Amino acid sequence: METSMKSKQRHAAFSCAAVLAVMTTTADQSVVATSSGAILLEGTVVTMNAAREVIPNGRVLVRDGRIVAVWRGSAPPQGVDVADAVRAPLGEHAYIYPGLINLHDHPFFGVLPLWQPPRSHVQPAMGRPLGTEPYGNRYQWNQVALTQPEEAARLVSNPSTMLTDGAALASLVDVIKFAKARMILGGTTTTQGAGSNAAYDSLLARTVESANFGRRRIFSRVGSIGSLSSSDQALLQGGMAAGLVDAWLIHLAEGVRDADRRAGDVTSSRAEFTELKARQLLSDATVVLHGVGLEPQDFVEMAHARPARADGAGDGRGAKLVWSPLSNLLLYGTTTAIYDALAAGVLVSLGTDWAPSGSANLLTELKVADRTLRDVLLLGGRRDIVPWLAVSGAKDAGAKERALDQLLVEMVTINPALAVRWDDQVGSIEAGKVADILVIDTKPLPEIPRGIPASPYRRLIDATERNVSLVMVGGAAQAGDVAVMSALKPGDFDVVAGGAGCFEKAIDVTAPALPGGSDSFDQVVAGITEALRALGGDHPPAGGGPSSPFANTWSYLKARIPGASDLPDLTFNLGLAFYFGSTADGRVNLEAIRPPALFTVDDHWWFATLASVRDSVSDLTADTDPPYALYLSNSNQETAFGSPFAADLLHNRWYEVPCGVH
Repeated sequence: METSMKSKQRHAAFSCAAVLAVMTTTADQSVVATSSGAILLEGTVVTMNAAREVIPNGRVLVRDGRIVAVWRGSAPPQGVDVADAVRAPLGEHAYIYPGLINLHDHPFFGVLPLWQPPRSHVQPAMGRPLGTEPYGNRYQWNQVALTQPEEAARLVSNPSTMLTDGAALASLVDVIKFAKARMILGGTTTTQGAGSNAAYDSLLARTVESANFGRRRIFSRVGSIGSLSSSDQALLQGGMAAGLVDAWLIHLAEGVRDADRRAGDVTSSRAEFTELKARQLLSDATVVLHGVGLEPQDFVEMAHARPARADGAGDGRGAKLVWSPLSNLLLYGTTTAIYDALAAGVLVSLGTDWAPSGSANLLTELKVADRTLRDVLLLGGRRDIVPWLAVSGAKDAGAKERALDQLLVEMVTINPALAVRWDDQVGSIEAGKVADILVIDTKPLPEIPRGIPASPYRRLIDATERNVSLVMVGGAAQAGDVAVMSALKPGDFDVVAGGAGCFEKAIDVTAPALPGGSDSFDQVVAGITEALRALGGDHPPAGGGPSSPFANTWSYLKARIPGASDLPDLTFNLGLAFYFGSTADGRVNLEAIRPPALFTVDDHWWFATLASVRDSVSDLTADTDPPYALYLSNSNQETAFGSPFAADLLHNRWYEVPCGVH
């Protein structure tokens, strides 16, 4: 049995059943609904096509879910009819991009706030005798039955299980709705990690592992490569050889490089790459998630990985990499050697990983990646090993800065499309492709730092959820400005406020054909909020935290968990303690928590944690309204000069916009 916290959700795991389904069935159409009307978008079109063409005063005509034509100027090309098209009221500062593609996420945990690694988690046998050290690998903090700290079980795995398990609160669809809503309000049209489930496949953004574009040939695995059974390995290899697997996303080498392991830490994350090769599973269908422990030579081998197909037909790009910088830094104090990967020729995409240690969406993660690649105390010191990005002594430093910005945008558009072989459908704005589109209103945007030139790529990196004018999936408007949604989808959306009420956005979360599909987004949020608050019981401790099974009751949970309503309170309470575990002092390891803010700008807990803002007396995170009881925690992202995400470098740089400015 897999015991990883993330792998408790088995929906996204590569399995024998999934492979057999692919080998014996085909999908006729995408599970994401498409729009049947014609829509005309006007603005600067950042195509991300092979020539990276940017079209000022551009037009994009969408009809029946696909892009019909792309051109410059008001006059359409010959044979293109726009008479029946609805013109989206995007305004004069609109920039039109391909929808963002997130190749690494765990949506089952998307309703949870950022988690802080506790200082109390001492692991002498694993090279962490003080508990203040960053984790060395994922097995040190997420092995539920072995090494998981109480705080991780209480604030991450237990609440996720309570909400998503059919034998508990069975709120999986609402959890996915909330997680996808945070993504799509940030411009993400495709996300990963939810597997395939008819109950939510058609909701909001696409899911990588479900049926899309008439095919389902993408699989993922959370469990370690070492736990992959011989039967699953044989099916996977057979599927790859037969051309039935376009991409296999595998968590690999999520831990520090061997030279950075502490005395006593016997786990080599890099050894997982060795095993991957030994099992003959390094191919051009392999997509490595994380890869923190990999060395420069490993990236060279990835870039030259053989074709997966038996006939030798391949994409010529080798194995691919998905990078999640924030999660890596918060857990391990380091991240993947991206410049070494780029120097080797590896195709790199960006992913958020998950809510407990990542960003709300790719727009936010882009800013973390921007800081990480430019800060010499993080990865910036290795930049010069990539000639086309090197700025030291370069006369064309501005052009190199623009090139890095372009690369960042490629990491969330065309690169992930190439990684999973969807580039014939999405990832760029071209006639004939599916209309997964993001439109940004580029006024207002923050001032660009000295030395970095203005560009359409910089505009996307600097944009926040506030700037999102429209998000389309399959040509259907899913979120954006209220005025835009009113024109394209009148009456079929909910309005949500952000920036402490400074702005409003519209989003369509309804799918009447699905159970609960008519619920408004307010109902979804209210239900999740109430369920998470109910984890603290009817009489939670005044300061938060877990409580004794003898001094509390959990009436909300008891009334909603199947078969529990007739049990005596004490029997039910002890059952909770048995199933979800107890703390060292005998309390039920559940706690009332609050979901994260819908928009990054409102997530003060996230900013305070990243900036490592602490009370001078208690040394606890300085936040007046934390989502759970405070405890002493580590700031693994800190360098010798403080946090690379201090307020002036992150919050004030991108999110401090006065109300009324638009």
